[in-house]
Amino acid sequence: MELNQLNSYLALLAGPVYTEVISINKHDINGLLKLKFHGDVGTKDKGEIEIEFIGVEALNIAFSILAPVQIAQINDAASLKLNSNYIDSDCNLYELTDDVGSKWWVYAKSFKANVLPVFYG
Repeated sequence: MELNQLNSYLALLAGPVYTEVISINKHDINGLLKLKFHGDVGTKDKGEIEIEFIGVEALNIAFSILAPVQIAQINDAASLKLNSNYIDSDCNLYELTDDVGSKWWVYAKSFKANVLPVFYG
């Protein structure tokens, strides 16, 4: 899923976003961050979604935030947020802006989105 498609999907979700997994691979010091976006499932949105940031080098994010969330790739700002020792040409800086305008960021190689099936309980 491309970033603009993802943002269109995320714009419809209203609810909590939880950090599901923070995992560190001790061999190459790269990590994984998985966020689960809970939606107000019904006629407004298409269900919940999980986003995995792969190859995470650094991050600044809360354990839970509120949707809707907008994600932007702002590689130009990496030098403002990270020491030059941490800058890697293979990584991207992703900025997440939550419902009140708070900005969080993840410095990772890539991301993938997994749309979860709609569950009507």
